[in-house]
Amino acid sequence: MLILLLAATARDAAAQSGIRDYQNHCAECHGLGGRGDGPTCLTIPMNPPPNDLTQMAKNNGGKFPFDEVVESVDGRKNIPSHARLQMPFWGTTLQKPGKEFTPESDAEVKKRIESMARYVESIQQK
Repeated sequence: MLILLLAATARDAAAQSGIRDYQNHCAECHGLGGRGDGPTCLTIPMNPPPNDLTQMAKNNGGKFPFDEVVESVDGRKNIPSHARLQMPFWGTTLQKPGKEFTPESDAEVKKRIESMARYVESIQQK
């Protein structure tokens, strides 16, 4: 029973971390609800505009593309297009100062990005 409680507590903490990181790093462009209507869009023209993150599963045959979202948020795997340059490379931006790209920092960044992706998964429209 204790193991189940600890696992649930860890999941809750990760979920809260994902929500907090999304609000702090993504909502400015994608909006609090994930519809691509963040306040930055009102002041800075973006071409292309931020994606409506609530439609990702629907646009992918009903399956949320978790791995692709993680890679997109991280930003380091693919060669960037001009459109990509509007979105920060969170895989580098979230590194621990003074410990950038160490196994410890990379593991923490991966965990944070996966938590953000889980949050985005949770806001999918049916």
